[in-house]
Amino acid sequence: MSRKIRYHDLREFLSIVDSLGELKTVSRLHWDKEMGALTEMVYREKPVDSPALLFDRVPGYPDTYKCLYGMLASPRRFGLAMGLDVGGEISRMDLLQAYRARMKAMSPVAPRFVGTGAVMENELEDEAVDLLKFPVPIHHELDGGRYIGTACGVITRDPDEGWVNVGTYRVQVIDKNRATVYISQGKQGRIQRDKYLKSGKPCPVIVVAGIDPHLYVAARYQVPLKLSEFDFAGGIAGEPIPVIEGKYTGLPFPANAEIVLEGEISPDEKVPEGPFGEWNGYYAGSKKTEHVMKVKRIMHRNDPILTCAASQRPPHSHLFERCFIRSAGLWEKLEKADCPSIKGVWVHEAGSGRTFNVVSIKQEYYGHSRQAALLASQLPPAGYVNRFTVVVDEDIDPSYLYDVIWAMGTRCNPEADIDILRKNWSSRLDPLTFTDELYNSRAIIDACIPYEHRDDFPKIAQTSPEYKKLMMDKYGTLINEIVGKS
Repeated sequence: MSRKIRYHDLREFLSIVDSLGELKTVSRLHWDKEMGALTEMVYREKPVDSPALLFDRVPGYPDTYKCLYGMLASPRRFGLAMGLDVGGEISRMDLLQAYRARMKAMSPVAPRFVGTGAVMENELEDEAVDLLKFPVPIHHELDGGRYIGTACGVITRDPDEGWVNVGTYRVQVIDKNRATVYISQGKQGRIQRDKYLKSGKPCPVIVVAGIDPHLYVAARYQVPLKLSEFDFAGGIAGEPIPVIEGKYTGLPFPANAEIVLEGEISPDEKVPEGPFGEWNGYYAGSKKTEHVMKVKRIMHRNDPILTCAASQRPPHSHLFERCFIRSAGLWEKLEKADCPSIKGVWVHEAGSGRTFNVVSIKQEYYGHSRQAALLASQLPPAGYVNRFTVVVDEDIDPSYLYDVIWAMGTRCNPEADIDILRKNWSSRLDPLTFTDELYNSRAIIDACIPYEHRDDFPKIAQTSPEYKKLMMDKYGTLINEIVGKS
């Protein structure tokens, strides 16, 4: 794999996606639940290989105002977003290795400030501000309102140290110029926001509601602390991200974004927020009060595209890239924590991209597997609302549940190899959180061959690589015909 195709904004990205046959335009579906429901039905039927869905001619809105779902939900689209040339079939672990190699070779590139850009084609202030001039969806049937921020970037600045954070947090429309920005406790955007609010000051904030893949991936990746996601996105793009300084906030925002909202989060005014169908597949967190974002200015391109991510019970339309991004991030953190011989990591889709995570290692010493399990259960990005961490040997593909469950059933003695950790980092979005005490418990499962028996453990009943090669040389055409490979 190599970096072959560059794009500079969402529209260029979608043009390439369309040329690959991975974009489907769908017309005349309603913003009220229909777009979210159709997306869920498509991705439940075909979780990985479904196209990105671009909805236009939304009733009640200009025909050219659009909503995009499933932006990165295929190997080719995700590879393209990361500058990887992904052709033909590729295994998850091979793609993950290519992605990690891309991340290791990437150097952050600081953004370039410019005076204007495509996002400034339309600028609305004062009475002209109207969040519902866009076809903002109700994504799920029981959502508490219309959410303009789902596949978005929320930009804040640390008031003490000055570094800029971009995170993906949910943004609910309250009325024409007010919204809420829900950020879970412990997230960098929440820590920065609370520094302002606790001092009685409003928190300057910008929401990029129509975002390009470079910044979207950066906003979802576990970027090193105090490194701005703009610098990280520039590294992915291979060039500085052009940004404009916000008139009211002084915050940078991408010059080629589709839709940008600028304003401040009030320390005093609160309104009910939620519920919202969340990453775990539940309307978790119920309805609670949140601080109000007062939107002072909207900027948008002509014919704007609102980028959307509707989480449902897995599988859904943005699990694919979530699992890749978090698997790579956890692998990186384990290596930086000096945990040796990591052979694979996978944050599983069936665990909603958070709750069931597997690490494969080559055991090097007594206690190595337990060390890996403890670290993987706590390090970002897995430390937040994780439930099960499984460690397996290097012969197990951590992304393949048949392998993982087989290892758990044959190499894990529950009495000796399962430990429970208590008072871990949780969230109000955890469906098992019933109080204001945001802790959870989690299990670490050692499904490795006991280190002292690694040389005398029973042999595995499977065809050896050498005999497989002999069979393929002799009967490869027949085998491929039977399994349906050309």
